[in-house]
Amino acid sequence: MKLRLLYLYRWLIWNVVSRLFVFFYLYPRYHFTKSKTSDRLPKPPFVIVSNHGTFFDPWIVGGFSRYPFAIMCNDEAFSRGSVSSWYLRSTGAYPKKKGASDFKAMKQTISRLSQGYAVCIFPEGQTSWDGETQLLYKGIEKIIRKTGVPLVVTKVSGNFLTKPWWADVIRKGKISVTYTVVTPERIRALSDDELFALMRTSLAHNDVKSPVNKQMPFSGNNLATGLERFVWMCPACKTEDALCTDGNNIRCGGCGAAWTIDAYCKVMPANPGLPTVGDLNDWAQWHRAQVIHKINNGAKDAILTTSGGVLMRNGKDNLSFANAGLGTMTLTNQTLIFSFDNASGAPTAFPVSDITMPVIQKQDIVEFSCNGLLYRFVFSRHSPMKWIYYLRYLKGYEKLEEQGFI
Repeated sequence: MKLRLLYLYRWLIWNVVSRLFVFFYLYPRYHFTKSKTSDRLPKPPFVIVSNHGTFFDPWIVGGFSRYPFAIMCNDEAFSRGSVSSWYLRSTGAYPKKKGASDFKAMKQTISRLSQGYAVCIFPEGQTSWDGETQLLYKGIEKIIRKTGVPLVVTKVSGNFLTKPWWADVIRKGKISVTYTVVTPERIRALSDDELFALMRTSLAHNDVKSPVNKQMPFSGNNLATGLERFVWMCPACKTEDALCTDGNNIRCGGCGAAWTIDAYCKVMPANPGLPTVGDLNDWAQWHRAQVIHKINNGAKDAILTTSGGVLMRNGKDNLSFANAGLGTMTLTNQTLIFSFDNASGAPTAFPVSDITMPVIQKQDIVEFSCNGLLYRFVFSRHSPMKWIYYLRYLKGYEKLEEQGFI
């Protein structure tokens, strides 16, 4: 009886609060539609998985369902305030540690399915960096096969171009949502690896390079604003952290080279003779190559990168962070060192081998765990993403890319 009342409560929250929010706030801004080739959503319980291109994807994906979605969320979302936490828990959402496998979250998934919910999961674990679907975390396929529920594979197109994670403004465009139902009968005929491969293949998408998106009318103003949160190296002089943005323009403070970016994330030289960047996805791949080259060709004690004006915070969990102070981050192949400004404290050294779960939180925060504590580094208009690149590839991310999953 209690479970039925709880389901009714969550159904009311979903259909009153969530769907009104979708109708009055999200739809006028994001203009999303269900594609004509979409399958009809089954009755719950079922698992729905989707690629992840923008913050509001859970409500874009769930906006066509009258059944409440129990959304697996980044655990940081539950620390943003009492109203946000109340809403998430009222809809049946539950936390997962970002950037890591989480056994407790897997148990919660099984529990929600046993209670009759539709469970919404984004197997990338975070929004796309550059419009391309990232590596998926394994494990969901085992739960689907164990529980015997239908799987709904959802491809969302246009979501990254409408609001990239680093951007300050929403762009005008069109988002398309396509549901593909995989029945329990078909799932039983597949092995775990085959089911995971089906999800990986079905979710693979590149919003920046999509021929369909290029035929859609995307437009906006201040399209470059915030981009220095992501890219950090000038394609002309390779100076780091010298890029600044204004409107649709990107300029290097080191050499004066400039580019413009359009609503499709195509990057075009503003001066003759500058290197051709291509698009944002191409620029991201160039950054990746530069990072891997520096890691593989530098001495073990050589400095790979630095960032100044960074605020360090530490704590035991997402609810108890305290400011430690401003300073400079310096990275070698073996150690990350945080040196406080004005010698206000002894430098803190983090062995790279002891760093786990490096992730981006919100737009300007790098977070990782080291020896039982959480650390956050808050940036101001410089790229936190370069630290994710360096730390990931120092810790063997290339091998994960070769195997195709996390």
